Amino acid sequence: MDSKGEKAMRRATREYMFVCLAMGTVVGMSLVGMGCSTHMPPMELDQARNAYAQAQADPQVSSRAPVALREAEEAVRRAEQTWDKEKDVREVQNLSAVAQQRVELARAAAAQKQAEAEAEQLAAERERILLEARTRQAQRSQEAAEQAQREADRAYQQARSATTQTTQLTQELATTKEELAAREQAAREQAAKAQAKPSHCKRGTRCHSKKQSS
Repeated sequence: MDSKGEKAMRRATREYMFVCLAMGTVVGMSLVGMGCSTHMPPMELDQARNAYAQAQADPQVSSRAPVALREAEEAVRRAEQTWDKEKDVREVQNLSAVAQQRVELARAAAAQKQAEAEAEQLAAERERILLEARTRQAQRSQEAAEQAQREADRAYQQARSATTQTTQLTQELATTKEELAAREQAAREQAAKAQAKPSHCKRGTRCHSKKQSS
């Protein structure tokens, strides 16, 4: 009986020690976990870091809002430095929130710059289209003016040709009139001579006497 009791006692002692060891292990692991969790940065700081990294990788933000992006970077570094030196969770959360707001401001500034650039591009395109329209209108006006000038020149040449022809016809008509007048004059002179010439009729004696007197 004694040996059985001792065996039971030793068994109970081993079980008790095992339970105590297990409980100590669990408590130790809990304490270790609590210690590790105490030294983990707040989730807000990681979010601020990720937001800044994404904004920095965006070429629109980095090129169009460099000042706002640099301010966001400074806000993230301030939160990181506060965590490294003080481990103040509440303060780091506040600074991380400020950093995320800075990142959003950088994105908004980049979007505004993009909108302004697009508006300027649209305005420049509008001016280009208006200039092309004015140029085409000026070309059409110039072509119309040149066409009118050509038509005026052609009309002038036609009028000049008609005037030349009229002058020639007038000169020819005057020459013809002069020739007709000369012919009429010659015909009248011939007729006058024919009337003045004596005829060989019964007045032969008188004709003879006229010849003698002449």
